Amino acid sequence: MKIAVIGANGNLGSRVTRQALERGMTVKGFIYAGNVEDERVEVVNKSLFDVTKEDIADCDVMISAYGSGFDADPTLNHKAFLKYIELNEGTKRHLIAIGGAGSLFTDSTHTTYCYETPEHPDFLREISKNIKLGIDELKKTSNVNWTVVCPSSFFDSEGALTGNYEIGTEEQVIFNEAGESRVTYEDLAMAMIDIAEADNYNQKQITVLTK
Repeated sequence: MKIAVIGANGNLGSRVTRQALERGMTVKGFIYAGNVEDERVEVVNKSLFDVTKEDIADCDVMISAYGSGFDADPTLNHKAFLKYIELNEGTKRHLIAIGGAGSLFTDSTHTTYCYETPEHPDFLREISKNIKLGIDELKKTSNVNWTVVCPSSFFDSEGALTGNYEIGTEEQVIFNEAGESRVTYEDLAMAMIDIAEADNYNQKQITVLTK
């Protein structure tokens, strides 16, 4: 299996890349700046918005760890999803894209998105709103094999790989037995690679929780 990883040297993308390589997958890593230390990665120096259909034509899966960053135009997060559609529509390739906890509903009533609540950080509000708008665009498509993987409310960059995670499929925040909505970067990266291998959760927005 050959996987295109967008943002292959970022906080999430580097973990996705490492776990894919550990399972014997071939990785074509797209990076905007910096480098990828692992020589097994086929590196392409392009940002998401410069990637072409030809660049990923030899890939079975496209995993995107793209995020605009806190200081960039938040609408880039919406435009990213339009780019995913452009690159993958009409192909058999599985698109697995990172979403955001803010784009999930707060509970089973499905009346309020997390980004709409007073508790949602102000600096993330427009980013989360634009991710949600991008996911809406994917939901309108019928010829893209997509999965959006959202972290839990606390996306733990320092937590370990536990391999003990839960997936929620109801587009709402989920909690562990301790009442926490938390996932480590490592566990979320594992979930993405597991989904790539199984080719499941097609045309679904899911969330991942470290138990």
